[in-house]
Amino acid sequence: MDITKVKNITKLEKGRFNALLGEAHQHIIAGLLMRAGFFVAAAPVRTEPYDLIVIAYRDHKNRPEEKVLLRAQCRTISKGKSLRLVGGVRAGIDREYRHPSPKEYKYTEKHNDLIIAIDEDDFALYIVPTRLTREWGKSVSIARLKPFRNRFDLLLNWRDEYLERCRLRDG
Repeated sequence: MDITKVKNITKLEKGRFNALLGEAHQHIIAGLLMRAGFFVAAAPVRTEPYDLIVIAYRDHKNRPEEKVLLRAQCRTISKGKSLRLVGGVRAGIDREYRHPSPKEYKYTEKHNDLIIAIDEDDFALYIVPTRLTREWGKSVSIARLKPFRNRFDLLLNWRDEYLERCRLRDG
């Protein structure tokens, strides 16, 4: 059985399941980062606009002792959908639909340093520095995210000149 296809076999109500799925994906993201050799911790306060704290490197090859703590927001990308770059709105069982939401905001570097999205179909990670999303709208298509797919090198080279090259390549 393909583990990426196992989903809601207990038949939970959709909203409740989606809330659970978000939590599961956060743990999977943390596990994949740890499997790659990064230290990861859950955010100490659940009300902050980030889910994980990731220990990354400014220049792992030349200065492996120089580490940086990054606040990472975890997101899920469903098939054919885009990555939402907003917070302040609830998903799952206790969501309330009011548009526009008075609490909604677009993520900036004030909120987090990094957005890590997991593709629910194949568990690929899209590692996107928040600073590179400034000119983007409230969501971004999967096609535009391809340059960020499984880019663990960003966590090994978290410095301005390296991240700026990603902006240029992203176009």
